[in-house]
Amino acid sequence: MTLIEQTDRAIALTTNQFAGRSVVVDRLVNDFISTALPNGGVFVAALSWIWFETDKNGVHPHRRKVVTALLAVMVVAGASWLLKAYLPFRARPLADPDLGLRAPFGIDPISLNDLSAFPSGHTAFFFALSVPLWMRSRWLGAAATVWILLMICFPLLHQGDHWPSDMVVGAVVGVTLMLVLCTLIGATGLPDRIVRFSETHPPIFYTIAWLFALEIAELFFDVQLYLRDAALLARALLS
Repeated sequence: MTLIEQTDRAIALTTNQFAGRSVVVDRLVNDFISTALPNGGVFVAALSWIWFETDKNGVHPHRRKVVTALLAVMVVAGASWLLKAYLPFRARPLADPDLGLRAPFGIDPISLNDLSAFPSGHTAFFFALSVPLWMRSRWLGAAATVWILLMICFPLLHQGDHWPSDMVVGAVVGVTLMLVLCTLIGATGLPDRIVRFSETHPPIFYTIAWLFALEIAELFFDVQLYLRDAALLARALLS
C-alpha cells in the first residue's frame, strides 16, 4: 500500500467517525453538498457582484474577465466528466468493503458502486470557479477556498463519496485547466463580443445568463442528464 493510499484511508476513517451518529447532522451535511444554494449559488452570487461592480467612473471593469471565466468553466466541467468516464475506475470509500466505513443516515452505499470516485468533479468545478475570484482579490479568493473546503470537501469526505486524493487531483485539474483556458479564451475576441451583446441586447442576454447561472448553481446537472439521455437514445437507435 502506497503512502497516498495510507493517507487516503486514514483521513477517510477519521472523517467518517462523525457519520451515522445523528440524523440531523447527516441530513445537514447532505443538504450542503446536494443543494444549489450553499454550492454553486454562492459562486453565482459572487460572480454577479463582480459583473455589476463599477469603478469611480461608472465603468464595469471586470465583465470581460467574468465572461472569459464562465466560458472556461464550461470546458472544465466537460473535461472532468470525460476524465471520470475514461480514467480507470476507482471505488468510492463508502463502497469499499475493506475499509468498513459507517454509512451516514439516508445514504445507500450500493448506489455508489457504479460511480467512479476519481477525480472529484465537485472540487474540479468549484476550484475552477474560485480562480476568477482570486483574480478579483486575494481575500475573495481565500474566502472561496475556505468555503470549498468546509462546504464541499468535508461533506464529500463525511459521506464517503471521495478519497482525499480524488479531491486534490480534482482541484489541480480544475485550477490548471481554468488558468490555461482563461489565457486562451482571453486572447480571442469572443469575450468582447459577448460583453457588447450584453449592452446592446440586455433582455436576450440576461435571459440566457439567468439560465446559464442556474446550471452553474446546479453543476450542469440538467445538462448531464440530457447528454446521458441522448447517448442512450443514440445507442438504442444504432443497436
